Amino acid sequence: MFSIPIQWRTATANGSRMNVTRRVWHVETDAVGNEWIVMNGRRQPANGAALAGMDHEDLERAQRGELKYTEVRPAAYNVKPRLDDMTADGIDRSVLYPTMLLGIQSHPDVDFAKIQCRVYNDWLSDHVSDGEGRLFGAAVLPQQDIERAAAEIRRVATKPGIVAVFIRPNPTADWKPFNDGVYDPIWGAASDTGLPVGLHPFLAADLPGACIGLRINRLGTSAMPVDTAREGVTVANFDNIYFTQAIANPFDMMSSMAFLLAGGVCERFSALRLVFLEANGGWLVPWLERLDHHYEVFSWDVPWLKIRPSEYFRRQCWISFDADESTLAFTANSALCGADRIVWASDYPHPDAKYPGVTAELREAIASLSEEQQHQIAGDNATALYGL
Repeated sequence: MFSIPIQWRTATANGSRMNVTRRVWHVETDAVGNEWIVMNGRRQPANGAALAGMDHEDLERAQRGELKYTEVRPAAYNVKPRLDDMTADGIDRSVLYPTMLLGIQSHPDVDFAKIQCRVYNDWLSDHVSDGEGRLFGAAVLPQQDIERAAAEIRRVATKPGIVAVFIRPNPTADWKPFNDGVYDPIWGAASDTGLPVGLHPFLAADLPGACIGLRINRLGTSAMPVDTAREGVTVANFDNIYFTQAIANPFDMMSSMAFLLAGGVCERFSALRLVFLEANGGWLVPWLERLDHHYEVFSWDVPWLKIRPSEYFRRQCWISFDADESTLAFTANSALCGADRIVWASDYPHPDAKYPGVTAELREAIASLSEEQQHQIAGDNATALYGL
């Protein structure tokens, strides 16, 4: 939830003025008390957005569309409750990524997407400024327009509290992979400003990637009700969470990583910093090992590489683990990654977040590591990555 700054009540896009007061993301309540998320005339049920700490019954209520947005944890959008929850779980500082704007990169109205990103990023900067030095933000980019995304990177680099930008691990330029020169303005802007780029997946089948390519978005297998087409309501192009997230999140991330490391992006942009998020991390070591092996055997296919793909990762990249992953310690001890390249995420306040208790899970996962490694993973790495 956010209010619209006065300067954005009427905004300009490509020389034409658009009234955005009722078009940017907001929640509306209809005459019978139903809550709706409304954005640029699109309407969808406002539930299931921030369910951390809720029991299984409430999770099922959200899936059925019975849980209102105003019933979720206030910490999802208010600073003071967020700080209280962080303190209760032993978390000192946090970098905030969005929830409801994870899918803005596929919005067909590019002018609106640009404005929505700017409104959100301005709000985010103000929001984290009230966080007593404990909250920081990752800015949203209109990824469907590469030049506008690059311009937004340069703009938010001057905003207080913005410490990163994020994109989805999906090619937005006609299925062209990330090593294609069409994306260079993004990598160049991030390198010039020093803002790391977070790659954060999203389960919707609305951009090129595994969901669409493998056709797993509509399987008809869920026992829970799914949205059906009806007048005035936007229906997501997927009917299950299990397969879309379990398969597409790591698949899209592995593909993106391959083209960023082996495709020459890190070679061309040596100052670029990348962090791979929300797709677990246990696959990283065998994936880097495979990329290195192919570099040695099929080097003629990647003549631009000066070092092994894993060395580019060690030089410029980080990966995020969930706190309860059994492969965290193994990855920290691998020479292909190392403890200094791992950050962790609580996923708060999403339904699969462990609250309270996520830091207890983290302690258990890293208990076998040295004290230095534990400190790196618990906080030192995030401090270095984001420049906190």
